[in-house]
Amino acid sequence: MSLTELTGNPRHDQLLTLIADRGYMNIDELAQLLDVSTQTVRRDIRKLSEQGLITRHHGGAGRASSVINTAFEQREVSMTEEKRAIAEAIADYIPDGSTVFITIGTTVEHVARALLNHNHLRIITNSLRVAHILFKNPRFEVMVPGGTLRPHNGGIIGPAATAFVSGFRADYLVTSVGAIENDGAMLEFDVNEASVAKTMMAHSRHILLAADHTKYHASAAVEIGNVVQAAALFTDELPGPALHNLLKAGHVEIVQVSALGEQEKR
Repeated sequence: MSLTELTGNPRHDQLLTLIADRGYMNIDELAQLLDVSTQTVRRDIRKLSEQGLITRHHGGAGRASSVINTAFEQREVSMTEEKRAIAEAIADYIPDGSTVFITIGTTVEHVARALLNHNHLRIITNSLRVAHILFKNPRFEVMVPGGTLRPHNGGIIGPAATAFVSGFRADYLVTSVGAIENDGAMLEFDVNEASVAKTMMAHSRHILLAADHTKYHASAAVEIGNVVQAAALFTDELPGPALHNLLKAGHVEIVQVSALGEQEKR
């Protein structure tokens, strides 16, 4: 079933499509685009949120995925070319002989593949999928913590994983996020996965953030830090003015890539 066939009500379907595309919209914007009153939009939002199709916020509505992330299998095939280009740019940034933290997710798995031709990397990851990509390279030392294994994404979480990570000081952390807000807040979906990521951030000299343009419009619930902590943001599209200005003020390098692999640093 496609998004446009969810409700059988054309206005409701249009509202869902707008929110799916933009991540969040306020009531006034929706009323203008749908050519109805704000009271009608509020009623629509209430009804659709009761059906679990969107999430109600004060003054607006967002995707229903602020707590539950998109299915891993679906994310695995989404934005693939952009993720590959971002991964290649990150791999170019990391010199041989580095100690690297890598978190969980489809984007960082592309980074792991892009790193395979490097030499003498020490990699600490709480992703079994990342470890499985990298351990076959005899020039790498690949380390994984103990902990609880997540069946949906191969992630290792829990106090033992956090404690293990805190015993290292990495040259680089390679991480993606669930969402980036306009104020620079980096958000994740799972509080347990976020705990390990925050510890990696605290024990890294340089944070390399991988975020395709969908992350600027997504919604997630657990704050792990702010983009100004990053050394560089690797993305396929420049963020909006507020976030762009924040990155510039924080001296965060922006590496914009295209699906063709071209790079532009800002």
